[in-house]
Amino acid sequence: MHQAQAIATIDQVKFFWQGPEGVARPKDAETLKSLPNPASQYKHCRWQRGWGFLRWTLATNRALERAIAEVQPDAVMLPAWSEYFAPLWAHWFRKWRQRGVRFGAVIHDPVRDHYGLGQRAHRISLAQAYSFLDVAFVHETIKLDAAGAQQPETIVVPHGPYPVEESPVNKARLREEMGIPKEADVLLSFGHIRDGKCLEEILKALVACPNCHLIVAGREQSGGQKPAQFYKDLAISLGVSKRCHWFTCYIPKEEVYRFFRAADRLLLLYSSDFHSMSGVLNVNAQFQLPVLASAGGGPLLKAVRDYNLGSILENAKPQTIAHGLRAKDNPIAHWEDYTRDHSWETNAQRVVTAFEAL
Repeated sequence: MHQAQAIATIDQVKFFWQGPEGVARPKDAETLKSLPNPASQYKHCRWQRGWGFLRWTLATNRALERAIAEVQPDAVMLPAWSEYFAPLWAHWFRKWRQRGVRFGAVIHDPVRDHYGLGQRAHRISLAQAYSFLDVAFVHETIKLDAAGAQQPETIVVPHGPYPVEESPVNKARLREEMGIPKEADVLLSFGHIRDGKCLEEILKALVACPNCHLIVAGREQSGGQKPAQFYKDLAISLGVSKRCHWFTCYIPKEEVYRFFRAADRLLLLYSSDFHSMSGVLNVNAQFQLPVLASAGGGPLLKAVRDYNLGSILENAKPQTIAHGLRAKDNPIAHWEDYTRDHSWETNAQRVVTAFEAL
């Protein structure tokens, strides 16, 4: 949405917006028929969720294909590119590429550390999803693995901040509502719950950090990932459950601030397979919590290092995490510089320039 708003304000661009139902269009954009919302009614069991996700994926891409036929644009920008089920829908867009429409997409996870349908199915879908792309927008210089498809041109763009609404409720009140002591050192793990976010290791590290409380806020990641109950049971077995506060559901945008304002530090601990940027870091640009980060490399660690946003761990093992938590570094972070250098305006101008070159 923020990227779309920035693109729509560029004078030489006539911008058509096709967003999900209920999401307001950017200013200066012409509105097309909305994309369907996720099929939330398919949530009672795994196969129903999978079937609902398949139907929603096909419906969303079909709606986009119809919009292309209506507008006949010069270029199509996909801000949330995904390869799921691409053999079933990619041919719709290859047809339009052959007719001269140029396609670009933001590749948020160029090196994937989890696969919804298994690695082999992932690579088949990957090749199809790359097959119609002319340009890929990434957050670091990288050679994309297109799984045999032709490599699109890659353009590095910054990942801008995600501002959210706030209410004037102080930290003590928020902690009281969540059952957290005022004097506790409060850690926040925010976003989808999945294996690669090292929650198991974090819980084990809490054993050695008796003053630390952990907020886990976010819904479960589907597709073979450990459920939230696994981590809740582990917390009980480790004797740290009274210091864990679980909000394992969808977090409405207007409620996001509560978790960041209640916390002292943000945990961005990923496995060594993770090489991407973190959207949660860009939410935190508003709240400026010190970060404790780990990953296998990539733009997340570069941002934390370059702007002194917190501490970087060599790995996400329990003893390493515990040491990082006890250290309680308070760096002089350069959040203003980070926000300036990672503006959506810079992102938008690079996108438009890339399409003009095509």
